[in-house]
Amino acid sequence: MRIVIIQDYLRMGGTERQSLFLAGQLLAAGHDAHLILFRPGGCLWADMAEAEIPHTVLQRFDSRICFLAPGLMETIERLHPDLILCMGRTANCYSGFIQRRFPQTGVISTLRTGKLVFPLHYWSLGQVRAVLVNSNWWKRRMLERGFAPESVRVIHNPVMLRKGVENHAELRAEMRAHTKAGPETCVFVAVAALRSGKRHIELLDAMRRFAAHTDTNWQLWIVGMGRELKRLRRFTKDNGLDGQVHFFGQMADTAPFYAGADVAVSASREDSLPNFLIEAQAKGLLLVATECRGVEECCIPGSTGLIIPPDSPSLFAEALERAATDADLRNQAATEAPPFAEDHFGAARQAALTLAFLEELASGNERNA
Repeated sequence: MRIVIIQDYLRMGGTERQSLFLAGQLLAAGHDAHLILFRPGGCLWADMAEAEIPHTVLQRFDSRICFLAPGLMETIERLHPDLILCMGRTANCYSGFIQRRFPQTGVISTLRTGKLVFPLHYWSLGQVRAVLVNSNWWKRRMLERGFAPESVRVIHNPVMLRKGVENHAELRAEMRAHTKAGPETCVFVAVAALRSGKRHIELLDAMRRFAAHTDTNWQLWIVGMGRELKRLRRFTKDNGLDGQVHFFGQMADTAPFYAGADVAVSASREDSLPNFLIEAQAKGLLLVATECRGVEECCIPGSTGLIIPPDSPSLFAEALERAATDADLRNQAATEAPPFAEDHFGAARQAALTLAFLEELASGNERNA
């Protein structure tokens, strides 16, 4: 089976990591996988090279224009794939045109975002052979909008942590010593790009409300980079939180942060089943998160996660208070979350489900040829 995966750019994100993960799994299973990129470079370029994933880059130099895909159709024609999998919003805007250009080839759109769906992306969903979504929330919405049930398949994001738990205690001690977090300090962690849709400012506001009504010793570790950094630093300083909120920038290896923390927090409104919360569950962290397009599917609500309705700052602050003061709840999450994550999001399981789905589509192409 020859499969082309289309991704605009290898930035450090869950979708991009998923593209490399799938390509690697396809190659390991003996399939012919090829990655088409619109732009060269990116944070994950070295990972692609190390994994020796065959690839073609459409732009000769990085124009920094994500939608620019010169020679895309000609490249697909040259590769002559059995299936084409489009990853990310940008690539998915092309998927409908690709399906029309190559009607005998199975084109698969993906819907893994909590952001606004571009009109071309939405149009493409109705043109392609199948749509792969990463949450039951998205499947329900698609069925409500008239999509055929047989064309929509749910496969959750896999856990793609770089390290295991062998040195967990060592990493925890190192990280907490670095920020001077004591044994009784409740450490919250947020791993996400610093852009407005991730709602870090709302998270900091909830932390401010929580801090105003508690004597609990706490810290918040924010891992990520983006345009919001200056604004977040200013809010932190203006509200007297700069001694408890630590900014770490973008990190390729998040294992030390999961090891050092006690609770994973997210106020994002642009995620669908975010990798961060899945990884946090795999590491045994209690979740406190705003519900958004399937976030509650990341955990066992009320047991390993406290899921808050959108635009509820007081409820979010109350959940932070409970997470910080209820050691039994944190211990329960530490026990129950890892097996839950393995059962629902284990990499081997998700890879097998995806391969079976692709093979099913490929066999359908052969019958219809």
